[in-house]
Amino acid sequence: MIFIDADAFIGISVPLDAHHQHASGRFEQLKERGEKLATSWDVVGEVATKLSRFTTKKTALQFLKFLEQSSIQIFFIDEKLADEVLTLFSKQSSKRVSLTDCANMAIARKLGVEVFLSFDEHYLQNGFGLFDS
Repeated sequence: MIFIDADAFIGISVPLDAHHQHASGRFEQLKERGEKLATSWDVVGEVATKLSRFTTKKTALQFLKFLEQSSIQIFFIDEKLADEVLTLFSKQSSKRVSLTDCANMAIARKLGVEVFLSFDEHYLQNGFGLFDS
């Protein structure tokens, strides 16, 4: 299973995004391989909000429809996992690691996911791999 982060979804959704070509290409490779794909509800909210704010609401709605029609599993944090998220967040030395990123890592650890489709190197610094074809 590969965990998809917000930056990859935004790259896939926005043709003018700096990561569009790489994100789209890597996503297609994952689909061709039949990889199971996962993300978090936190990521969904972040992507929809950013797409609506920085592109158009139509783009945000297209993203949500895409997710609904895909086989990408969406995971939520519960109260127990929230404690782990807060612990992870408190241990981060970089101010660039968001609470959503920590939720993603906590969910990934719970699921046994080792690889992210993301361009954020802080996943590497926290013991995960980045999908690079």
